[in-house]
Amino acid sequence: MNLVEGKGFLLTSALDAPWAGWAGSRFLDEGLASVHAAPGRALARLMNLTALLPGGFALIWDHPPTWMQALPPEARQGWWEAISAIPGLTLHLPPEAAQSLPGGAFRAWVHAPACPEGAAGDLWRQGVVGWVPRTEGPWRLPGLGVTAPGEEALPGWLWGEVSLSFGALPSLASGEALVAAMSEAQGAAERGLAQRFAAGAWPDLPFSRRSVGWRLALVGGTEFQRSGGSWSAAFGQLRALQALVQERLRTPVHLGAGDAPLAGALLGRQALREGHPWRASLPLPPAPGAFTPGLTADPRDPAPLEARALLPAGWEATLDHPPVALLRVPAVPPEAGADTLLAQVQCPPAIRWLPPDLPPPGPFDPERPWGPAAAFPFPADPAHGVQRGLFDGHE
Repeated sequence: MNLVEGKGFLLTSALDAPWAGWAGSRFLDEGLASVHAAPGRALARLMNLTALLPGGFALIWDHPPTWMQALPPEARQGWWEAISAIPGLTLHLPPEAAQSLPGGAFRAWVHAPACPEGAAGDLWRQGVVGWVPRTEGPWRLPGLGVTAPGEEALPGWLWGEVSLSFGALPSLASGEALVAAMSEAQGAAERGLAQRFAAGAWPDLPFSRRSVGWRLALVGGTEFQRSGGSWSAAFGQLRALQALVQERLRTPVHLGAGDAPLAGALLGRQALREGHPWRASLPLPPAPGAFTPGLTADPRDPAPLEARALLPAGWEATLDHPPVALLRVPAVPPEAGADTLLAQVQCPPAIRWLPPDLPPPGPFDPERPWGPAAAFPFPADPAHGVQRGLFDGHE
């Protein structure tokens, strides 16, 4: 992995491969003549691919392979469990496919216009899968980007990801330092990838130079709001920066919210160490000087649900894919409580519940630990009046 730190931004890329990628499930059928050999070969293909992509790979279950229906139920569930153990692999499913998942938690997202209901809704509220509000058009993949238009999800790739804080946007308006760093990292990755192709060390998956782009990930939304920043001005600067980078690099640029706590921590330390103007929005010691990931409150802090799920107005017209809201709760939320929360959100983000029986995602920072599940607010249930009291858990 290649890490470049610039003034107000942090660039991550791979040395000899794309940083991340996605593809539809139809490629799992290619070259697999035997139904009995297909699951193992498809699993090996996915493992070889994700091992090359530090930023992860998204498998979009838009056209299930023909051999999946021929498998017995036990083998089918075993295959789902096997791919859930592949590091860096994330599933993106329609609601009907999510119901066939076995027990346990998956790095999976259900794409549907409304929040899941029935069996899929139970899986969602138990934290087994997350929910991404889907609109007409391409698949919007949280943490990655957006697929190309068309009925089938074509393979797409990212050269790298650039994390930047909202306060640093005015200093990045010219784009000179940012474009120079991205161009250098892209050139190095292309040269390494060319050697990989020449050596026959690339997995059996179509690669197109035109489908490779970059992702700009925003951090420090809470600090930006605390300092009185203007969201409309920030989103306008983002769109101008996106157009500038696309024109200079001739590649797609995906705008999204950053979800890596490490990037926010490194940018916060840089702002304090080098005395950048946007350091004034950071908390004072002894609190760690780190920007929170994304646009809302840090999911590791026991803030109200609304502070972790409500997004600033105008984000849907700027960001290419919805931000992720990890909502940790002291118990599995009731259906009515989840509906009450969503009724307050005009444009909901991608939501994933984290009940106490599921471990929170890493990495675990000793300076910024996850709060205990009992300290997080519980969503109200208007039907039964289930609401965690203010002093519950205190003697």
